[in-house]
Parts: sequence; C-alpha cells; structure tokens
Amino acid sequence: MSTATQERSRIQYVYNLDDLFRVPEGPLSCKVAPSKLLSGDTLATGKSSTVGPVLTGTHVHVAWVVKPRGTGSKLHTHPNEQFNYVLRGTLIADLDGQVLRVPAGHVVHIPAGMVHSHVASPEEDVLFIAVKDTRHGIVGPAVDGKHNGPRTLPGFGSNKDNEWRLGPDGLPLPQSPRVSRDKVRYVYNWEELDKVPEGPCSAKVTPRAYVSKKSSSFGAALTGDKVHVGLIHKARGSGSKLHTHPNEQFNLVLQGTLHGDIDGQTVLVPKHHAIHMPAGVVHSMVAGGDEDVLFFVAKDTRHGLAGPPVDGIEDGPRFLPGFGPKR
Repeated sequence: MSTATQERSRIQYVYNLDDLFRVPEGPLSCKVAPSKLLSGDTLATGKSSTVGPVLTGTHVHVAWVVKPRGTGSKLHTHPNEQFNYVLRGTLIADLDGQVLRVPAGHVVHIPAGMVHSHVASPEEDVLFIAVKDTRHGIVGPAVDGKHNGPRTLPGFGSNKDNEWRLGPDGLPLPQSPRVSRDKVRYVYNWEELDKVPEGPCSAKVTPRAYVSKKSSSFGAALTGDKVHVGLIHKARGSGSKLHTHPNEQFNLVLQGTLHGDIDGQTVLVPKHHAIHMPAGVVHSMVAGGDEDVLFFVAKDTRHGLAGPPVDGIEDGPRFLPGFGPKR
C-alpha cells in the first residue's frame, strides 16, 4: 500500500468540537452529526432551542451544545438516560416535580424515561456537554405531542403556550410529574465529590481519587444505568500506560492538550477537542508538558472506569521525557 493510500485510510479519532459544521472526510471512528438545531428543521417546528454537533459511537452519544438564554426544551422524555455537564451559564431543570438550578461546574442526571425539561437562565447562553446511551437517539418527543417551538421564560418567546410560568419566588413552577417517594439528588457539583453525598442519589458516585495504578488520572465519576461520566485531571507530562478495555470512551478536553497514542497513531487533542476510543482499541493518553489537562470522560457501562495495561503491570503512570520520578 502506498504512503498516500495509507494516509487516506487512517481513521480519524480526534474531532474539533468548535468546528464541526460538516462531516469530516475519510474514515471516522464514530458517526458525526454536524452542528445544527437538534430538534426540528426550525425553532417553530421543533421542541427545543439546543444547537450543536453530536458524536455517536456504538453505545454512547456525546453532544457539545448551546441553549440561548431564556430558552430550552419542552417537557419530554426518552428511553435512554442522560447526563448534562454545564460549562458556561446556568440550566434550569424541571424533573421529578422539582425545579433545580444547574450552574457551571455541575452535572445533572436524567434517568431513562423520566419526564424533564431544561431551559437556559435569562442571564446568558448555556454551553454544556450532553451524554446519552444509544438505546435511543439524541432527541426525545414532547410530552404534549406538539413540536411547536421551544419552552421559554417570560419575555423570551413568541408562543405563549410554551411560556414557563413563574412562581412567587421568581423561579419557574415545576410541571414535571413527581415519581420518587423521597427527594432524590439529580444535580452534582464536581468540586464537592470528595465523598458520596448523603441521601438518595440518581447515580452511583465514585468520589475523587486516582482512577488506577497505571495512570495519573485523578477525579470523580458518576455511573448511571448505561453510562459512566467523570471529570478527570492529569498532571502535566503524565498519563496512562498503553491499555485497553471492552467499553468505548470519549474524552472532551477542557484545559491543556492530551498527547494520544491510539491504534498505532500519535495524535494531539487540544482544548475543545474530543477523542473517541472504540471498545478494544489499544491507547494511551498523556498530558502535554506545558500545563495540566482537565477533561470530561464518557464511557458505557459494559466495563468499569479503568482498563488493564497491555503489559499486565500496574507500576505507575506513563511520562513524557523529563517528567517521571527521578531515579
């Protein structure tokens, strides 16, 4: 095979989340839906204002999306679970008979089948990562069966039927049905996950710790029925040894640059890029030498959060030259 043919057949594993306005050329590790309105061809014919690209693997959808301020999704449901991690702004969630604020740095978990709605607060647009399992698509139908535009806060929409009424405290009134007997936690602050929160939780919480003995990855994770999500830190110049696992993985970089070794390719994964690791593919991720890396990870639950090293020896992280322990 010629060098040119080899280059054309190389699989793309890294995706620029800020520039996915068309499907990239060549072989791809996952399905790419370019940035667009996720529900309906227009605002008036959908049920949500959410816009952005979607990456779909065999078991996990990952979306990098925006809701304009004061707008969001009508009450809806879907047979797959969902995690939304807010990067900028505040989501107002209506689920399980509660209205909950989800500010930047927080994640909200919506179990499969639960009626819910999310609207961006009036102060600013909301940027968030949405993760779902692939039992269903990225969008679920409106509860009232009408795709007649997004839900809006007062003063932000033209369809009064979709306006979310406010209560005396200025917060919207809950309209989702109450399904739990006890008050369940659905919103999690990553900065507070040094221990398991008290009371009933919608997802299993793995408190902040090192993920394995063959990696420098440190962080907390949430595990639902079909999806793990986590917020992970790698110290500069350090990372994971070559390893594999029988579940797929997406890493979305929020700070710094990951240096990847995947399927025999060397790749760079800078800020606001995602790397997809299909199940069973041998890979390693190391933080660049300039700064620590912070990334959001999504995996399906066919396996746990960590996979075994290829050499079978858990003897510490992989390092860039000059960053390992001094001998």
